[in-house]
Amino acid sequence: MQVVCYHFGAGFAQRYNLPRPLTNLLTNGWTAVTLFFILSGFILSYTYSGQIARPAGKLRFWEARFARIYPVYLLALLLSWPFRGNPGLGLSIAVFTMVQAWNPFHPNYGGAWNSPAWTLSTEAFFYLLFPFFLPLLEKCSIRTLRYLAAAAILVVLLGHTMTPSVDPLTRLTGLPLPVFRSPEFLAGMALGLIFLRTPRRQRHLALGYAAILAIIVILMFVKGPWLSLLAIPLSVLIYELAAGETLLVRLLGSKPFLLLGGASYAIYLLQEPVRSWMHFAVTGSTDLRVATGGIDTFLSPVILVAFSIGVFLFWEEPMRKWLRSWFKRHSAGRLPAA
Repeated sequence: MQVVCYHFGAGFAQRYNLPRPLTNLLTNGWTAVTLFFILSGFILSYTYSGQIARPAGKLRFWEARFARIYPVYLLALLLSWPFRGNPGLGLSIAVFTMVQAWNPFHPNYGGAWNSPAWTLSTEAFFYLLFPFFLPLLEKCSIRTLRYLAAAAILVVLLGHTMTPSVDPLTRLTGLPLPVFRSPEFLAGMALGLIFLRTPRRQRHLALGYAAILAIIVILMFVKGPWLSLLAIPLSVLIYELAAGETLLVRLLGSKPFLLLGGASYAIYLLQEPVRSWMHFAVTGSTDLRVATGGIDTFLSPVILVAFSIGVFLFWEEPMRKWLRSWFKRHSAGRLPAA
């Protein structure tokens, strides 16, 4: 939701000259991608630890990831079709195969067609390597894992790897390659394994609230490369929320938030096509440079959330289950059990 607030609210805040801290909070919303990468590494390590050392386990992991992310990814591309311009055959193939962000000679390709999809291309890179790295990390001692997590976060912090080389409001033309975002995912992997091995009594849940405060302060008062400071409180927040014993966790576990959480992936990927279609509905033009008077700025977020909930319930989940069932039927007996 933070990224959505950035896409829909940053321009509004600047146009109407809102207070600087609030404007910063909105314009820095793109940094939530770091939360996404760290959380992804954490959850996958926690979920698949001990399950993917053999070929069959790796195959099942890739099948599960494809079933989870590709249906909505494909839907977002199709809805963006009328507004995509003419990307060409090569770039179109790269986008449909989720490798558009892997090109070191054309980093701007990452945001082609549906710009938020660059993060999914980066995730696909992580997914490809994850089954090979997880068994290696599982052999590490908890002390080594702590050093590894600290080193990865330090690389993000001092190397500013999470910060694009240009202002993200200029269409993220300086998107970093997946390899430069891998420290965030690696930190999440190490933290997930540490969490599995650490007794609950050693966790300090009050750190979660301090992390939230630190995140808000950084978003409101820091601009530029040193937004990489967020890597520290974001990592702390993920680890502490995983303990599941805070008021915030209970709130996020309520039915409305669970529904929004389930729809969050669709909300993220569909924000650009929904905004484009709203622009078309208001102006009658597919040219996004045509002025709208701002009405789509107010209507698009509401329609986006409602539409994404419907996509989650009637497209994403049914397709995920169907694909998992299809893979199970067609992969049975091809590889030895994991």
